[in-house]
Amino acid sequence: METRGVVLRALNLGEGLRALSIYTELLGRVGIVVKVKRGEFPVKYEPFSVSQFKLIQKGDRFEVKEAKLIKENFPRSIQELHYRARIVKLLLKTELPGSKKVFKLVENYLSINEVFELAYPMFLSKFLFLEGLFPEVRKCVSCGKREIAAFSVKKGGTVCRRCQAEGNIRWNKELSKEVIKLTKKPFEEVRKDYKRELLPKITQVLEGHFKERID
Repeated sequence: METRGVVLRALNLGEGLRALSIYTELLGRVGIVVKVKRGEFPVKYEPFSVSQFKLIQKGDRFEVKEAKLIKENFPRSIQELHYRARIVKLLLKTELPGSKKVFKLVENYLSINEVFELAYPMFLSKFLFLEGLFPEVRKCVSCGKREIAAFSVKKGGTVCRRCQAEGNIRWNKELSKEVIKLTKKPFEEVRKDYKRELLPKITQVLEGHFKERID
């Protein structure tokens, strides 16, 4: 079977063996073991790289028959490394099935090399949407009222004054409007016009919402 894949994690096992966790377009997230020749430094097996894999299934595991590098995403700075590691951390927390849309999203956002404070919450919001985990942000998730006063991580969306509880995060319609924009529009368009001051709270809420849904 041939499929494109992104290397999420690579562990050296010794004697030229390397254990990889890859997210593939067709199979989703799978674990494989590859044999690396002595003296070889194959970028195609490094974290964040995108490669074309030819896999052979043996029982409940896969072996690599061949792999060809499509794009390396080696971080050129600490900021790039931190950004890409955050994306990978999200992907490693879920049992991801194969999805062309999710794979394209991962491929596109791992290649971004600037404006990370915007790129990360944009990836997170789009990922939640594609996975069917996006929170309710247009109305009260409890009663349906259009008033918005806070965000309830436990309930999975915004709540009105009457339905809010202790521990909810303060929220408003401006934040809802911004997170919808991050989800719907492409990165190159949003980077020209976004509200930087809202990003920390949006990131905090989306990360909390994601963690609550998968724990």
